[in-house]
Amino acid sequence: MEVVGLLCLAAAVLAWGFLWVWDSSERMKSQEQAGLLGGGSRSLLVIAHPDDEAMFFAPTVLGLARLRHRVSLLCFSAGNYYNQGEIRKKELLQSCDVLGIPPSGVRIIDNRIPLLSRTNGFSSTILYTVLPQS
Repeated sequence: MEVVGLLCLAAAVLAWGFLWVWDSSERMKSQEQAGLLGGGSRSLLVIAHPDDEAMFFAPTVLGLARLRHRVSLLCFSAGNYYNQGEIRKKELLQSCDVLGIPPSGVRIIDNRIPLLSRTNGFSSTILYTVLPQS
């Protein structure tokens, strides 16, 4: 009698698992058809320093990649504090590779003029002068 109960339980669990996977795939298909998934969409991640992409935005970048967005990254500093700029650039490119951002989608602007200051706040004027040069 116990064997029959266990077989019924196993059949119920298998049926539930099958229906759950099938339902998930159907929901994914309907989202793709509705255009909710980003097949072909592009996203730009703008960060201040190398390592910000990993420390603050890794889940977002991975989620966008899962939705098939083409993610690019713009970094406004080479992280040259303590003269480690070249090392930080390489680390940024390696991190982006792990996150699914190709090297061709990474742009590092080694801007020495601060875009944000404690006295004046954010400077969009500096931003607009830096961007066309890159």
